[in-house]
Amino acid sequence: MTNRSINKAIAEYLGWKELDFHLDGKRILGDRPTFSNGKIVSYTVDQYVPDYCKDLNAMHEAENILNADQQYEYAYVLDGLIENRSCEFDLIHASARMRAEAFVKTIGKLKE
Repeated sequence: MTNRSINKAIAEYLGWKELDFHLDGKRILGDRPTFSNGKIVSYTVDQYVPDYCKDLNAMHEAENILNADQQYEYAYVLDGLIENRSCEFDLIHASARMRAEAFVKTIGKLKE
């Protein structure tokens, strides 16, 4: 999967809607959800989707929505993506791209 398709898959899972590529072909525009008590209460239109593949802060926000079973699966998948892992430090310092790939695999959206 490309970074763009991973970013779009994560955004869709997080509740973004009306996603479309910006005229520059690199960024994705969409309507960003606002949550209250875990439910979408409104949307802010024409916002840029975060670049989950390059932004650890955006991935941290995405990771926070996973339930307990998904968190376990996510950690397992992420561990499998890290080559020659020698200790937990390697897992903690996984790149945003690795985290994004593990996320889409965990939510079942990865297209090989």
